[in-house]
Amino acid sequence: MSTAISIDVAGDDIQAALNDLLAQINDTRPAMRAISEVLLDSIEEALDNEADPDTGSPWQALSEATIAQRKRAGKWPGKMLQYSQGGLASSFSANYGDEFAAASSNKPYAAIHHFGGMAGKNRRVTIPARPYASLSPSHREEVLDILARHLGL
Repeated sequence: MSTAISIDVAGDDIQAALNDLLAQINDTRPAMRAISEVLLDSIEEALDNEADPDTGSPWQALSEATIAQRKRAGKWPGKMLQYSQGGLASSFSANYGDEFAAASSNKPYAAIHHFGGMAGKNRRVTIPARPYASLSPSHREEVLDILARHLGL
């Protein structure tokens, strides 16, 4: 069973522009497709920069135990959330429709890395939040530009 994780990144400014778009344009799919690609790009950039895309704040470093475990496995040094092929970074996909744009992962552990929380055997390990699924200021502007173009503004 796979679990889909998606994060709603629409702020008031984006929601207002989306409402205008839906009211004025019959075929919103091209705009939604372009927005879903921006969402993917924002996630990929956050994973590469190891920082919260919204604030630019760097993520909390890995614990010494995790670093030691990765060294033993030959997977350190490396990116915190990109240490395996077929893992979290490569699991994101864009999806869109007439009224939505999304980028989501089917990995069940995607949410714990974004939001943080207790994990592991008997939930004894605290995973700090390492937000990756929000829009950076430049990606937010890109979404607004896409909506403006599709509205003919």
